Amino acid sequence: MTNSLASASHPARERGLGYAFLGGLGITVTAIIIGALAFAWLILAARGPTVPELLPADTQLYLAVTPNVGHVLEVAELRQILREELGISEHDALLRGVIDLAVVPLGPDNMGVWLGSELGVAIRGFNADTLAAAQPAEVLLRDAEILVFFGSKNDPQAEAFLEQHYAARSAQGEQLVREEHGAGTIYSQQHGPPNLTSVFTIIEHYVFFSNSRDALVALAEQANREAQGPSLAHEASFGSARPGRYDDGSAAAAAARTALSELLHGLMQTNSNYP
Repeated sequence: MTNSLASASHPARERGLGYAFLGGLGITVTAIIIGALAFAWLILAARGPTVPELLPADTQLYLAVTPNVGHVLEVAELRQILREELGISEHDALLRGVIDLAVVPLGPDNMGVWLGSELGVAIRGFNADTLAAAQPAEVLLRDAEILVFFGSKNDPQAEAFLEQHYAARSAQGEQLVREEHGAGTIYSQQHGPPNLTSVFTIIEHYVFFSNSRDALVALAEQANREAQGPSLAHEASFGSARPGRYDDGSAAAAAARTALSELLHGLMQTNSNYP
C-alpha cells in the first residue's frame, strides 16, 4: 500500500515542477517583452523628429541614406544614390571636393566620432524655368533652399565639430556670425555668394548645412514647435516612395535634380570653381 501511494505521488510532484518551470519561463518572457518595449519607447522618445518630419510638405527633392540602428553609414548605399540619382560615379573626386569645402579634417577622430548612419540632401523652392540658365547650379544656390544633413550619434562632439569649422573659416578671413535660436546655435556667412555651407547648425540630432538661413530658422522653429506647418513625412506621395528616393513628380523637381548634379560635379573639379 505504501509503495502504491508513493508511486502515485510522483506524477503530481512532476506536474508541480513542470508548472513551476512554465510559470517562471512565462514571467521571464513577459519581463523581457515589457523591457524591450520600454527600451524601444525610450529610444523613440529620445530620438526626436526625423528629417522628413521637420521638412516642409512642399519639399521637391529628398535623397538620403537609409538610417540603421548601428549608426554606421552605409557607404555602398550612398554611392548607389550618387550614381543612380545624380550620375556621379567618381566618388573619390567628390570626397576631395567635400574635404576642401569642409576646411577642417573629416577623419575618424573628428567627424567619425559623431557621424551616424544618416546623410542626405533636400531641396525646395526651385523653379524649372531657370534650368535654361547658363549656370543652373548657380541659380539653384541663389534661388532655392538646399539642406545637406548628417545624422549625429554624439551631439556634443558634433557641436564641437561645428565650432571647429566656424573657427577655421573665421581664421581664413570669412565673416560669420553666431545666432542663438531656441536650444541651438545657427552660424551664418555674412558676405559672398551663397554656397552649400553658408549656414550651419545642429537640430534634433542632425547637423545641417545650407545655402539659406531662412531654411534653417524654419527648421529650428518646426523642431521647437514654434511653427507647426505640414511636413514632408505626412505627404502621401512621400510615404509611397522608395525609402530615401523622393521627388514630388514636378518639372521643378527634375530641374532641381539636374542642377544638383551639376553643382556636385563642379565641386569635384576644384574648390576654386565652386560658386
